Amino acid sequence: MQTINTNLKTSSSVIIDSNVHKKQNRKRNWVGWFFILPGLLVHILAVTIPAVMSLYLPFTEWNGLNTPKFIGIANFIEAFQDSVVFTALFNNIKWTLFWITIPLIFAFLVAYLLRKVNKGQTLYQATYFSTSIITVTVAGQIWFWIYNPFSGINFYLDKAGLGFLEVPGLTIPAIALFSVLFADMWKGFGTNVIWLLAAMTQTDKSLEEAAKIEGANRYQILRHVFLPQLRPTLTVITLLTILGSFGAFEMVYVMTAGGPAHSTETLSTYYYSLSTTGRRAGYASAVALFQTFIAIFIIIAFAYIRKKKGWDV
Repeated sequence: MQTINTNLKTSSSVIIDSNVHKKQNRKRNWVGWFFILPGLLVHILAVTIPAVMSLYLPFTEWNGLNTPKFIGIANFIEAFQDSVVFTALFNNIKWTLFWITIPLIFAFLVAYLLRKVNKGQTLYQATYFSTSIITVTVAGQIWFWIYNPFSGINFYLDKAGLGFLEVPGLTIPAIALFSVLFADMWKGFGTNVIWLLAAMTQTDKSLEEAAKIEGANRYQILRHVFLPQLRPTLTVITLLTILGSFGAFEMVYVMTAGGPAHSTETLSTYYYSLSTTGRRAGYASAVALFQTFIAIFIIIAFAYIRKKKGWDV
């Protein structure tokens, strides 16, 4: 009988403790929700609701102020007939091809050389990275001044009798985009150098030494030993570069706002101008949704290639 009473008391105390713990956990959950609620509300108002609206607005005629009027797929039909949309898309493609070739290769070479530096490597890293910490607005204004034919470097070259060295910069549509690209490379090049250098310091040097013993030359070591170890980093940099290139906006807007004659127009600058000065927020949403589909396609293609090749990224 005494044993039964003891067991009853033990089970009762366990049940009581369990109920107390449940109440404490419930209280902790409410406290947690209380702290995240302000941020959650801001996220819903600033991100979730606009994201949902962006799926509806492309099918409307809306100037940003009045009530949106549903017009079906008229905006998409107009977008496929709009020459500026294709000009902007081709500029985004040029932007992408430029960034995944010249700056990336140059950054790889610089990082590879810095890897061999023993003294002063930190100073070199800081020097290359210094341009990356400058805001896009400041960097754009610097290069806008450099290209300015009336007060920039061209003005002083002409004044010194070296007019043949003048760089047309932003005044000629045929080279305006590449002038902006060069400024953007100057701004963001250092970030790729630091990423690649950090990845290079994590490579297994014993594999390179083993390849040397086996008689491999520098090119063979670079191609078959060194680069495969950098593949995860190179893949991530390439993916982020492609996505960033199709969303290029800040440097273009600061330096040219898409001009002259849409020669530097990108999809981002075009739908921004449509929604602000053009008062065509509905059509701008359709162009923006088209850009979103491109980004989704790139991510799906990357995931497919990654799965097929078995990349550990």
